[in-house]
This record gives sequence, structure tokens and C-alpha cells, in this order.
Amino acid sequence: MIQIRFKNFLDMFTPIIFIYIILSLGWKNFLFFNVEFLLGIVLIISMLHFFILLDKNLEKGYKSMIFLSLFILIFSLIFSFLKIFFSYYNENITSDIKIYTLISLILYVLIRVTYFMRIVYVKIHNPAFIFITSFVFLSFLGSILLMLPASTVVKKISFIDALFTSTSAVCVTGLVVLDTAKDFTYLGKIFILILIELGGLGILTITSFFSYFFRDGFSFKEAIFISNFLNTKTTNNVLSLAVKVVLFTLTVEFIGTLLIYFSIKEKNSIESDNLLFFSIFHSISAFCNSGFSTLSQGLYSQSVRFNYLFQLIIAFLLILGGIGFNILFNFFAYIWLTIKKYFLKIFKDEDFRCPVHVVTLNTKIVILTTCFLLFFGTFFYYISEYYCSLSEHSSFHGKWIVSFFSSATSRTAGFHVLNMNTFTPITIFFTIFLMWIGASPASTGGGIKTSTFALALMNIISLSRGKNRLEIQRKEISSESIRLSFSIIMLSIIVIYISILLIIFLDPKEDILSISFEVFSAFSTAGLSLGITSNLSNGSKLILILLMLLGRIGIFNVMIGFLRKNKIGSHHYYRYPKGNVLIN
Repeated sequence: MIQIRFKNFLDMFTPIIFIYIILSLGWKNFLFFNVEFLLGIVLIISMLHFFILLDKNLEKGYKSMIFLSLFILIFSLIFSFLKIFFSYYNENITSDIKIYTLISLILYVLIRVTYFMRIVYVKIHNPAFIFITSFVFLSFLGSILLMLPASTVVKKISFIDALFTSTSAVCVTGLVVLDTAKDFTYLGKIFILILIELGGLGILTITSFFSYFFRDGFSFKEAIFISNFLNTKTTNNVLSLAVKVVLFTLTVEFIGTLLIYFSIKEKNSIESDNLLFFSIFHSISAFCNSGFSTLSQGLYSQSVRFNYLFQLIIAFLLILGGIGFNILFNFFAYIWLTIKKYFLKIFKDEDFRCPVHVVTLNTKIVILTTCFLLFFGTFFYYISEYYCSLSEHSSFHGKWIVSFFSSATSRTAGFHVLNMNTFTPITIFFTIFLMWIGASPASTGGGIKTSTFALALMNIISLSRGKNRLEIQRKEISSESIRLSFSIIMLSIIVIYISILLIIFLDPKEDILSISFEVFSAFSTAGLSLGITSNLSNGSKLILILLMLLGRIGIFNVMIGFLRKNKIGSHHYYRYPKGNVLIN
């Protein structure tokens, strides 16, 4: 009985801890933000966890969550007491202990939220609705965090500007109405970075990663939710796939951080006090395709504009992030099997037969389309901007690297190393086209997606040849995939057109080409701008916020979330007589 009371008290105490963390971070002079109070909170929660664990009738998942939370809190307490015992109690020690205990409390709240999310999965029968609400919730939570006094350099920022910045970070867009470098403090930039990471991976993936440590596995319903988000058709090993996605992301971002750090270490002109934080920020921002930068002018800043090695690192990070996790895992599996085959043949004289069709048709279509767009875009930028924005790059290789970077970033990333105000009209229209296509499915990028564009184009060619079905490499593409691709294209055009009309009505002084560019950028979560974002009215900013959410979540997911009445996986097993409609 007493364990149940402790459990109920702990459930009520968690939101109080969350509010305490926000107050502690937001207001430096918060009365109760001291070492003694922090250690007292951690000690009390640890004791409650210990007493709850004594209950033998605890549910397995809840028990695992309590045990994991207790381990983190006890570790923080032991570390803090050892620090006090073996060191002199001075200001630096208290500062370190504050950081350790705060981090442990934040991890504790995150674990509790993960467990709560798992309960929500079971209660709600609509994975698309959960997906939508997770991004909306993150955007509003981020706006509150960014409005804290400790997050901004200026005294106060408006709610619309905070919401716009938060949504842009969560939807990994990169459109800004404030100067990230000058208007946000170190803490504010950390909040933006966390929002970018959570938005790039998604709350469902993050909660799945922590659920892996609960040891009680996934229900079938939860597996369907996660498989929907990760864009995989099977529910087998979906939990391990989510863990692989998180670990792969952290590994690539860590390698990216090291490469960026060494590429700028010798340069003394970087506008940043902390080169390590600069490297971490841009590695995460690049892999998540967000386009945020801690430099006032972005990557067009004089300090990195001619650093071509740095640009190549950023370009490959955003390509990896935008190509899709399923594609990457499938491609790496093929490379590993190929290396294994030749290794056994050369060193052990053994024949190794690779499984048939290791590389899926989806992987082939996405990689070929991505490569085509990259190379075609590189040549286009090189030719169209040779005498314009590229003229400031004197070297031959510099022009080609910048053209390649512009081709890669235009589809979804939002970084720019060229002066976009000097772009020719044809370059602007071509950039709009690349932004509209965007990245690949199950990636950190937006747009209608490369596979959607490829299927629609190949279906048009197939129909032109008189075929009534689409066949690629001796495989027939399902009519459902074709209908979905054309639906996404049509919906995107309708939403973009209506948004352009509304912004023209709200901001008639702005150029129609700049407005169109801004709308395509927001919808495709590309983040590129011709410089009118901060000048738009609040109404136009709200439209761009909605566009960023629609672009990141997917219009079709939104429609499924609000219009689908049936439960997961149910279909209507009936067919009406066919009716012909005159098209052309």
C-alpha cells in the first residue's frame, strides 16, 4: 500500500521537477537554484525509487523504468559526493555539481516522458495523429524555452518569433526571423540544437531508443507506430531498427564534429568563442538538414566562405542525413557483404554467395535519383552562376566545390555559401525546383521526396509508351505507390499555391518571386531565403509556421491523422463497378 502512495507521489512530482528545471535554467537568480537544494531533490527521488522497487507486484515495464531512473540518480549522487569529499568546496566545484545533478534530473524526466509516451501509444489508435501532435508539442515547448530570459540576449522576444524559431528548428528548416548568433545566448543555442536533434530523429524514434532499456519489448501496436515513422513495411525488429537509427546518427555526428573541428582549427577567423561547440552545432545541424548556423551570415560568412574542405564535410553530412536511414542501412549491408565476399576469396580461398537482391529497388531508385539531381544541379549552378555569384571564387576547384555544395544544400539543408541576392532569375527558379523535390523518404529532410518525383516521372514515360502499368527492373510498381506519389505532388501544389496567395494578400509590398521562394522553402523545409523572412507580418509568419509543420510531417500524414476513421491496418473489402471519366 505504501509503495502505491510513493508511486502516485512520484507521478505528481515529475511535472514539478520539470518546471523547476525550466525555472533554474531560465532565471539565473532563481532562489532555490543551489547545490544543497538540487542534491536534496535527487536524494528524495532516489529514496522514493528505492522504496517503490521493493514492491514485488510492479509491472515489468514500470519496474525497468524505475530501475533505470534510480541508476542515473544514484550515479549522479555518488559522483557529486565524491567530488565534494576529495576536493575543496569552492565555486568551481559547486558549478560542476549543479551541472551533473541538473543533467541527471533532465535524463530522469526524459525517461518518465518516454514511459508516458508508451502508454499514449496503446491508448490512441492513430499513429499519424501521434506523429503530428509530437511535432506540434515540441514546437510550442521549444518556443517557451526560447522565451526564457536566460535564452536570449535581448530582454524579450515576441511569442511569434520564438514559435517561428522553434518550429524551424523542430521541422529542421533553417528559416530564421532572428539572428541565431547575436540574439540567443549559449543556453538558447543549446535549446535550438536539442530541438533540431529531436525534430530530425523524431520523438517516436527517441522514445523507442529509451524503451529499448525497459526490457519488456514492444507491443504489436507500438511496433506499427514506429514502423510508420521509420517508413518500414515490417514490424520485425523495429525496436532494434530505432536504436540503430539513433546510434548511427550519434556516430555520424560525432565523426562530423571531429572533421569540422580539424578543418577550422587552423583558421583563426571563425566568429566563435568555442570551436568545439561550433563544430558540434554545425555537425548536428548539417546531418539533420536544418540549416541553422551560429554565424550571423550563415556559411556565407567571410570566415568559412572560402574554406572548401569545411564545405565538403557539411555537404556530405547533409547528403547522408537526407538520403534516408533505410537506404543507408541497405547500402551499407551491400558494401559489407561485397567486402566480405572478396576478403574470403582472396585470403581464405572460399566462395561466398551474397543473398539475392541485397540492394532493394527502393534503394536503387533513391540513390540514382539523388546522384542525378546532385550532378545535374552542380553543372547547372556552375554554368548559370559562373559570371555572377561564383565570380568571387577565383580557383577552378573552388567554383566546382561551391556549385556541388549549392546543389546538395538546395534540396533541403538551408545552408548557403553564395550571395543569393545576386542569383539570376533562372537560378532562383531552378533552386525552387530542387527545394520542391527535397530529400528522400524516412530521412531528416523534407520536400515531396526523390522517390515520389522519380515514380511520377517514370509513370508518365510508361503511359506515353502505351503501357497500363509501371515496370522497373522486372518489377511491377504497385498502383497504390503511384496513386500516392501523384496525390502528394497535387496536394503540395495546392497548399503552396494557396499559401502564396495568402502571403501576397497579407504582405502586398513584397516581391512575388521572393514570396514564392519563401513558401517553397518553408514547405520543403529547405530553409533558404531571399532575405524577406524577418520583414513579413505576423500573419505571414504563421502561414510559414504551418507550412514548415506540413512539410516535415507530410500533408498525407496530416490528412490520415484527421480523416481516417478506421483502425490501424483495416481496409474496405469491396469494389464498385468501373466508371470511365474523359481526361484528354
